[in-house]
Amino acid sequence: MSLRRRARRIAAVLALLLGAGALAGCFSSPRLVASLPADESWLVLPVQDWAADERGRPEGVAACLVDDCPDRLMVSVLNLRGEAADEARAVLADPRRLVAYLETRDREDENEARRAVTTRAATRPIRAGGLAGFVVTLAGEGGPTPRAAYGATLARDQGGELRLALVVGDDEAAVEAAVRQVAAEAL
Repeated sequence: MSLRRRARRIAAVLALLLGAGALAGCFSSPRLVASLPADESWLVLPVQDWAADERGRPEGVAACLVDDCPDRLMVSVLNLRGEAADEARAVLADPRRLVAYLETRDREDENEARRAVTTRAATRPIRAGGLAGFVVTLAGEGGPTPRAAYGATLARDQGGELRLALVVGDDEAAVEAAVRQVAAEAL
């Protein structure tokens, strides 16, 4: 499979997770992601029935998006298998693949409004204990309001399955702290 196709699949998985975070306000479930505080600020998606067994499954997805949240975060723990795990391993080994995909997508976008906004992406590796991952910074330039979003992931390879913690938010330090905490308790 080509690098570009793999990067698209990884971006699709990340987009799905971001979309899930955005939908979190519409659902509620009693199961929290490990290490999150059990208060009403966290909205939890009912992921038990999500069917993607051949690629993997979410263990938990939650978001804290209300005004009284100390940090606006989407947190998830995923178990990936097969091709999805292989694709994620490739990006974990070289996060520049994600950056290259985003840059190519911007250049090739046919929508003028979106093309006017350039996404600047940068990654840096992180480690916690025996876990490896990265932090990604996404900043839009050229739009009406400059914004940045941050994502972080840490993963544990368990034979045929890859378990990972993924956190997305608007504060880099909070995102990194949260991924370290969730990974320590859930992975």
